[in-house]
Amino acid sequence: MVAIGTGSGCIILASESCWNKTMSEDVLFEVQEGVALITLNRPEAHNTLSAGIIEGLGAAYQHCDADDSVRAVVITGAGRSFCAGADMSGGGETFDGGAVAQEISSCPLAMQAFEVRKPVIAACNGHAVGAGLGMAMQTDIRVLADEGKYGFLQSRRGVVTDFAMEYLLPRLVGMERALELLMRGQRLNGSEAVTWGLAGRSVPAEAVLETALDIARDMAVNAAPLAMAMHKRLVWQGMDMSYAELARKETRGLNYSMTKPDAVEGGMAYFERRAPEWSGCLSEDWPEWMND
Repeated sequence: MVAIGTGSGCIILASESCWNKTMSEDVLFEVQEGVALITLNRPEAHNTLSAGIIEGLGAAYQHCDADDSVRAVVITGAGRSFCAGADMSGGGETFDGGAVAQEISSCPLAMQAFEVRKPVIAACNGHAVGAGLGMAMQTDIRVLADEGKYGFLQSRRGVVTDFAMEYLLPRLVGMERALELLMRGQRLNGSEAVTWGLAGRSVPAEAVLETALDIARDMAVNAAPLAMAMHKRLVWQGMDMSYAELARKETRGLNYSMTKPDAVEGGMAYFERRAPEWSGCLSEDWPEWMND
C-alpha cells in the first residue's frame, strides 16, 4: 500500500496495483495511485449512450468528487471510439418525440464533469461525435486522437445538441466557430479539432490514454488537492462573473489556502527539491462559500 495523502483525521491509502469496481455494465471504474480511470464500456456499439452509461458515469463522477483518495480523473472509451453519441440503432425512432415515453434531459448525468472538484481529463481515444463530444467538452482537459473524428452532428440528424454546448462552446472557441460547429455539423480530425480550439493536444490513438494518465499522475502527485479544486471552481464560475466579483472570491480563496498546511508543504518541497507530501483533503478543507 502507498500513502496518497495524510492529514488531520484524513488518512488515504491506495493499493499499488489498483482497486476497481463496475459502476454499471457499461461503465468501468478503477483507482490507481490517486488517479481514477473511468471507461465507457460498450465497444461493440462505439460506446454510444445508454441508460447504463448515463447512470454509471454520473455515479462515477459523484464518487470521484467525494473520495479523497481520488486526486485526478481520466475518462476514456473501450475499443476504437470514445463515444459515438446517441445510439442510432432505432433508426427514425431515435429522435421521434412521439415514440419517446417521456421528456429527456439534454444534461442527463447526475453530476457533470465540471462539477467534480478534481481535474477531469477526457482521453478521446477515437471518435467523439454528437453527445459524445459534448460529454468530452464538459471536462477540463481533452486529449484527442489524430485519427479520430470530432463533431456536433445533431443538426444533420434534425435535433438540437445537448450537454449545454450553446453555453460552453462560444466561451471556448468563440461565437463564429461555435455557430459553424453547431449549425454545419462538420467532422474534424484530431489536429483540426485542436486548431478549432476543441482541445489542447492531439496524439496518435495508441498514445492518447497514456498521455492523459501522465497529465493526471503529474497533477495527483505535484499539485495540492485544495488548490486544484479552488482553481477549477473559480475558472468555471468565472465564466459568469465580473472581474471584480472573481477577484474578490479569488482573494478570499488565496488567503484561505494560506491557512492550510499544504501552503507550507509546497514551499518546503520546492526548497528541499523533493516531491510534496500533501496532507489536505476536500472532505475536511472545502469551504462552503466556494459553492456560492
